[in-house]
Amino acid sequence: MKTPVRLPDSAATLTTLFAAVAFALPGMAQIPNAFEGLERTGKMEIYGIGQFLSSSDLHFNGPNGQNVTAKMDDTGLGGFGLAYHFSDFFSVHGDFMFGNATFSGNVPLETGGGSVFYKQDAFIHTGRFNIDYNIINRRITPFVTAGIGYQYTEVELENLPPVNTCWWDPWWGWICYSQHPHAWQTDFTWNAGAGIRWSITDSLIVKVMGGATWLEYDGTHGITTQLEGVFSIGWSF
Repeated sequence: MKTPVRLPDSAATLTTLFAAVAFALPGMAQIPNAFEGLERTGKMEIYGIGQFLSSSDLHFNGPNGQNVTAKMDDTGLGGFGLAYHFSDFFSVHGDFMFGNATFSGNVPLETGGGSVFYKQDAFIHTGRFNIDYNIINRRITPFVTAGIGYQYTEVELENLPPVNTCWWDPWWGWICYSQHPHAWQTDFTWNAGAGIRWSITDSLIVKVMGGATWLEYDGTHGITTQLEGVFSIGWSF
């Protein structure tokens, strides 16, 4: 059985990135006028991201063929992004986020008309590759964005018996451990959104946006919509 590699916790990633903002604070004593012109062509950005995520319900066939509805609780993801401005108005960027989510629902019983409640914790990693259009070439500007990406979802199947794995180590001898099986899948996503970006100084930038991501989980019926709110802070150079 494949054992997925865990990526670093999102909180640690955000803490590391956001802590470095302190290096930019001394330069903020004189904040430029937010509506003055700004040349972005050729600049790059690196930033930390915090994302609030709210998903529509998932619908799929249960083990006995009945329709099952699953709900993903509202959750938060954290991560980082990189951007490059190839003009004052257009930029490309890649964002990568990590976090946990909880899925729950009721599975109808084959007989008797009842149902069994289930709840599963999941690990989510997302990546997206977008084009932003900055509507005006000022330090503060509204923008629109759209792009494609992926969502990796991994669930530990705690309702199944644990799997025992053993191997021989030349120093420690036989080493064994037990864990529940894992299920995982990667799904194609597409997204769109709008927001405001502010180049507070020549090196410090902030972005706030709202949008939506769409995907079709393997085995589900129809498209799932995820509404999002995103806050980013980082450096331009």
